[in-house]
Amino acid sequence: MKLHGNISTAIRDIMAHRFRSALTALGIIFGCASVVTMMAISEGAQREAIRQIESMGIDNLVIRSAMVDVGQQGDGQSQSWLKSYGVTSQDMIHIREKFENVKSTAAIRELGGVVYDHQSRMTDIKCFAATPSFMEVTRTRVIPEEGRALSELDEKQVNQVCVIGKEAARKVFSYNPPVGRTVTVCNEIFRVVGVIENPDRLKLPGGYDINNQIFVPFETANRHLGKIAHKQSGGASHFTKLEADLFYIQIKDVNQIGNILARLRSFLKTTHEEKDYEIIAPFELLKQKRQSERIFKIVLACIAGMSLLTGGIGIMNIMMANVYERKKEIGTHRALGATQLDILTHFLFESLFLCLLGGVSGVAVGVGLALGVQHYAEMEIVITHTSIIISLGLSFVVGLIFGTYPAQKAASMDPIEALRTE
Repeated sequence: MKLHGNISTAIRDIMAHRFRSALTALGIIFGCASVVTMMAISEGAQREAIRQIESMGIDNLVIRSAMVDVGQQGDGQSQSWLKSYGVTSQDMIHIREKFENVKSTAAIRELGGVVYDHQSRMTDIKCFAATPSFMEVTRTRVIPEEGRALSELDEKQVNQVCVIGKEAARKVFSYNPPVGRTVTVCNEIFRVVGVIENPDRLKLPGGYDINNQIFVPFETANRHLGKIAHKQSGGASHFTKLEADLFYIQIKDVNQIGNILARLRSFLKTTHEEKDYEIIAPFELLKQKRQSERIFKIVLACIAGMSLLTGGIGIMNIMMANVYERKKEIGTHRALGATQLDILTHFLFESLFLCLLGGVSGVAVGVGLALGVQHYAEMEIVITHTSIIISLGLSFVVGLIFGTYPAQKAASMDPIEALRTE
């Protein structure tokens, strides 16, 4: 029997028992579908996480002020006290002047107050004080022909100006041109000089989307709004003094981030009695994320392997049953001149076609499931050629491995004994 004869015979036998063949391929279908779906979902989630980390700037270090528990001070519930915490101006000056390999720095502080939209309704927009360099370190830009960025001159002259994110501008001013108009924050009026956007939709630590915020000059906020905020804790009144919520440090050479990070931790540990800060290193987060991605892929491979192993056992079970059911057919083929190699090839091809049929069907099911997750769960999914190739490749390997033994049993059968089978 020639090769095309074995192929056509194997396909004909599969089609003659469609229902049994479909049941046999179910294990392979589920295994391949799980590989494609899980890889699509995990790849989408990983890309989104990595994109968020990279958008923070892998050449940045971020010091985030973190208030420790102020506790209860004094005997009276109404007693007031002052709590200072977080990164200080002395910290910022020392880092800016004494640390080598620092390209730029930027300070950002959240201001209180409520921002209203064009219909006088409260919004989720926050106002931040920021040094002009925050645009560079956060990869934010001014929208062309929509004004300018904050400048050093605004800082020196303590100008009451601001820049507004493009989404915040749409909420506050509807479709009216924002530049030249004013917004009121904490009873202070600021004139809009520019509309900004962050192409990567970077969120500041705390979950604030830059495109939905307002930024005023850092020195202007210090002069007009001060650094002290009134808060309530456990029934007692207290004031907090905060100089910066975030302090960005942009590094010239990312290969030196590890050394600078170690030195920064040592410096802050000696200058702060309490750990009222948190250091965020996007470069380190990116390395950790990629490491966890490799581990996840190994786990995924193990899960997929177990699924396909189950499917392979089902294939071998059905193929063994086929061999014993078709003993007389095998004996007839041998009597008519078929060699052991012909019989081996025939049954092996039948196993391979079953697995490839299951693989193709499984890929289709997996793609459908992934698209369903994307639509209903509103998650990003990424269907890669790699996942499809891996699924089809594994189905082929399973068919080859688990179809070999039944094919050998059929080929080694004594034709005389086989013909005696009733």
